[in-house]
Amino acid sequence: MQDNIFDFVITVSQSQKNEQTVYYQLNFFNQKNQLVFHNQHRYSELKKFHQALETLKITLPSFPGTHWWKSVNSDPDLIEERKQQLDEYFKSLTCSKIVRDSLIFKNFILSAQKEAEKRILKEQKEKARKAEGYVNQNQKKLKNIKYQTPAANPVNLPPTPGEQKERSQSLEHKPQSSKIEKDNNKSSKHQSPILNFGGSKIFRGILSNAAKQ
Repeated sequence: MQDNIFDFVITVSQSQKNEQTVYYQLNFFNQKNQLVFHNQHRYSELKKFHQALETLKITLPSFPGTHWWKSVNSDPDLIEERKQQLDEYFKSLTCSKIVRDSLIFKNFILSAQKEAEKRILKEQKEKARKAEGYVNQNQKKLKNIKYQTPAANPVNLPPTPGEQKERSQSLEHKPQSSKIEKDNNKSSKHQSPILNFGGSKIFRGILSNAAKQ
């Protein structure tokens, strides 16, 4: 394992208070491979890391102290002051090659990177779960929708081109039918005087004369 892969710059960008606990966000940037990630740490965790570095018996930057008369976590101004002090501490700390080459520092980096990867994976799973739930909800809504078959030719809709053609054809044939009816009426008036009555043919004139008698 090459030492230059741990050529990190660490900064403290922000703080976040969750109930009575304050977390400080540490940003890790590898100057060699451009790896970037961030993680949140409590003040007590960072203090333990500093105490572990003291075992190296080298001169270290001053670690931010506590206030015996007041809790830092209850005062927003003191939280901001501590954040700035931690930022200066880590900027000075990563300038030391002895610190960067130590196993304590490397383990701190690897642990922070592992936690960051776990957090990202958890966030991705949560997004996927929400997206899947959203899709399932939409599918259930679609199943509950009752579709109605529209009428073949609603009254309030204009006729289709095919229907217009049928109507025009029916109008064209209508005068012809009336003409046929007129011709039939004429033919009935000029009908032969012979009638069928009881299977024999009888002239109309004979019937009329018989009626007169």
